[in-house]
Amino acid sequence: MKPQVWLVTGASRGIGLAMVKNLLSAGHTVIGACRNPDGARDLWEIQSDYKSRFRYLKLDVADPATIDALGAQLKDETIDVLVNNAGVLKGAGETLANLSFADVTKSFEVNTIGPMRVTRALLPCLQRSANPKVVNMTSMMGSIGREHGGGYYAYRMSKTALNMFNKCLSLEFPKITAIAMHPGWVKTEMGGATAPTEADDSVEGIIKVASELTLKDSGRFVDFTGKSIEW
Repeated sequence: MKPQVWLVTGASRGIGLAMVKNLLSAGHTVIGACRNPDGARDLWEIQSDYKSRFRYLKLDVADPATIDALGAQLKDETIDVLVNNAGVLKGAGETLANLSFADVTKSFEVNTIGPMRVTRALLPCLQRSANPKVVNMTSMMGSIGREHGGGYYAYRMSKTALNMFNKCLSLEFPKITAIAMHPGWVKTEMGGATAPTEADDSVEGIIKVASELTLKDSGRFVDFTGKSIEW
């Protein structure tokens, strides 16, 4: 695989951190973006090992000012793959009767609007690439057609909306491969200790699938093995 420049949001833990490590091991150049870089000890250590190919920058996807600042910092650079990974899981176990609308608002702010803002801010960087890709980390829980147990209103709705953003992006920018990616149920702080998929297994699959998909695949909803998911 030819070395590329990847930008990963939510890079300080979970899937994002595993992805940074995996990409660097594979020879890519990586920009890791996270809310609190001053407290991201894992990223400090990674930077000491990969000084020439890794840096980390501040980004809170719920804060437009930090998104604009990131875009300004990178305005003259090229990004081959943007991974919109940062996300939140709010309102687990809530019913319609007792859900928090603040949780719903926050979920859309982070899981849907955040990736939209980040993608727009970094469009000039992506458009400099010969083969730009955007990987929007969604969830099978955002599938309307798939049978599931309901609940998780805030999370499910925000991920369904993210899927529609991905589809619209693929149509407006036909030279960008835009993919809605389900990483699996992953053993992270969000996924919990009982999740069946290890973070390294998930990100290895995501990177392989993202690297192999082409423009004809743009707009698809797939999982980390490359399997299509029902909308």
